[in-house]
Amino acid sequence: MSSFTARTLLSQCAKTRFRVASASTNNLQHRTWRAQQTVRTMATEQPQGQGRPIGALAHHTEKKQWKDLSTPEKVVHATKTTTNYTVVGAGVVLVGVIGYAIISELFGSNSDTHIFGDALEKVRNHDKLQDIIGSPMKGHGEPSSSKRRRNRRIQSQVILDGEGKEHLLMRFFVEGPDNEGTAHLEMVKDARNKWEYKYLFVDIPGGVRPAQRIFVEYNKNAGQPLVEDK
Repeated sequence: MSSFTARTLLSQCAKTRFRVASASTNNLQHRTWRAQQTVRTMATEQPQGQGRPIGALAHHTEKKQWKDLSTPEKVVHATKTTTNYTVVGAGVVLVGVIGYAIISELFGSNSDTHIFGDALEKVRNHDKLQDIIGSPMKGHGEPSSSKRRRNRRIQSQVILDGEGKEHLLMRFFVEGPDNEGTAHLEMVKDARNKWEYKYLFVDIPGGVRPAQRIFVEYNKNAGQPLVEDK
């Protein structure tokens, strides 16, 4: 009885071991199959946005000839081209206007820069001022309170008289090795719309010598129409 029982138990153990081995084998095969499927899926998929890389790039880089464009496409293309040329043309015109304004301000006969240069040259060439101030003589705007800072720009203003005529008032400073002075000028526009000196003088401060006012230009009829002799 005990021998039969032993054989029965051995048989059951063998069956159990077979079942466990079969289950493990099936589980391993299933995992292997899933891994193979995952690899195949990853190999066949492409990243988003990279589909047809060569064909799409070639499609976007190719330009149609004018004859191949449809009528709406021609209209759009012509509109874009016209707009671009208009923007470029407007930019060129704007640059030209700014350049003309700068050149007129710096080099025009009615510009402050030109008037200052002309008045300073008259002061430098005046014999009496050469004796008092000395040579070389230089001119500048309002003096700065600090020696390290540059002098301020020349100050000027335009006013209208009772008759509606324009008057230009300007003040600048001159200095030389012997002395210094303050120059004042007034100009009036003539019949040709050009500035004409009414007066130009230099005030010399008192010191070793008494204070003086040296006239370089004086024309009480500045801006008045010329009267022809009959």
